Amino acid sequence: MLLLIVDTAGPTGGVLLARRDADSLDRGVRPDETETLDNGVRILSTRNLQPRAFSAQLIPAIAELLRASELHLAEIDAFVVVSGPGSFTGLRVGLSAVKAMAEATRKPIIALSRLAIMASMVARFQPHETADALVHSVLDAGRGEFYHGIYRNAGEVCMAESLESLDGLSAGVHNQPGMVVVSEPTVWSAMGAMDGIHRREIPSCTVQDALPLALSAWHAGNFQAPASVDANYLRRSNAVVVARSSGATQPSRRQGCES
Repeated sequence: MLLLIVDTAGPTGGVLLARRDADSLDRGVRPDETETLDNGVRILSTRNLQPRAFSAQLIPAIAELLRASELHLAEIDAFVVVSGPGSFTGLRVGLSAVKAMAEATRKPIIALSRLAIMASMVARFQPHETADALVHSVLDAGRGEFYHGIYRNAGEVCMAESLESLDGLSAGVHNQPGMVVVSEPTVWSAMGAMDGIHRREIPSCTVQDALPLALSAWHAGNFQAPASVDANYLRRSNAVVVARSSGATQPSRRQGCES
């Protein structure tokens, strides 16, 4: 099993190449192979992408990963993409590249929510929490709004995702009590006035943090064809808002989780 993970959803991004350890043993260990996980999956290499440079850096970074590991694109078994929520431009860059590679190689895509990845990180930072503990993931959406995801089983079971005002976020957390994970100072500060909220500050998720959920999706067979993969915006772009004001019919804001 060989996975290529692409994350261009946040302020910084990255790409990662990982494969099952048995495959690594067949080929021999390369110098840039950095980590073997408990489940026998080896991280071959990662490359960071700098802010506001995803479109220029993504394809060269992927080519560099493959070249360093002496692999070809056709050998990838599935492409993993962090599909949002996040920057409109960043999401389009990552999704376009992953869909093009998947179509060219006829391989499936695994799409992961950035909010779900945050929830999955609780297992590492709060190991005493029960597996089915309810976790709220919150990100700053700008304009005084917040991306809000509700999960169980360390991000594997999605209860809901939505775009909320601060009051709506507070109501959502109080209606379904659980741990709230936050990685941004702006969100931590905004939620400081909420009484009875169990907050946990975690580092901003990276492409490495997407790997556990990607492996779970692989084993569960949660794949998508390239044509069916879309960005998890949660908020309409300015272009959509303009189209709506001109009378075009637009979908309502997204509530719930991807299947």
